[in-house]
Amino acid sequence: MKIDILDSPDRLTKTTKGLASHDPGYEISASVSSPELGEHCEEFVRFIAEYVLSGNSIRAGETLAYGYWLTKAELTDGRTLVFFEYNPEATEFVFGVTHTLTYWRDQTSLCNREGADFIPPRPDQMVVISDGVYEGDNVEGVRYASPSHMSGWWLTTDRYNGKIESLKTVHAHHVSAKRPDLAKFLALPNGYRFFSPTGAVWFDEKAAK
Repeated sequence: MKIDILDSPDRLTKTTKGLASHDPGYEISASVSSPELGEHCEEFVRFIAEYVLSGNSIRAGETLAYGYWLTKAELTDGRTLVFFEYNPEATEFVFGVTHTLTYWRDQTSLCNREGADFIPPRPDQMVVISDGVYEGDNVEGVRYASPSHMSGWWLTTDRYNGKIESLKTVHAHHVSAKRPDLAKFLALPNGYRFFSPTGAVWFDEKAAK
């Protein structure tokens, strides 16, 4: 089935047309806060539409991960499935998919630039950080293979004194909320390093092992 997408006059909302006449019987709609994300919003709506047309049902209130971030579907009028997303602090769901698609755009762009696989962590996975990360200092990051509750990321600044006990483990969503400038690096695979102020990214064979 060809999926048609309608664009709102302000170019901020994308909605399928004609999907409701097929199983599952509803249209799909998503909104963003900037027209710059319009293309990515259309890709998101098309992805969800293809997902349900492949026989996967999405119920009202169900959550769905899209890249790094978490979205939630709500049936607003009985015939349109509208998407919400975690706010940056991951404390509540808010209307639209702006944060989701900003993370998606920035992370996929960086991974494509580096020729790296796109491997985003879950926002509830843990990140190891040193003092200075939340304070806005320059950050060097490295990602190691780790247990499933860990993202694999270790983020340190010049304040790190080399003592492991001085490090803290925090959820990935706290890092992306406190340091949105670091979010674009988080989908790089194991073995990659970055230095935040220059945007430099490189692969470290030793870290990969």
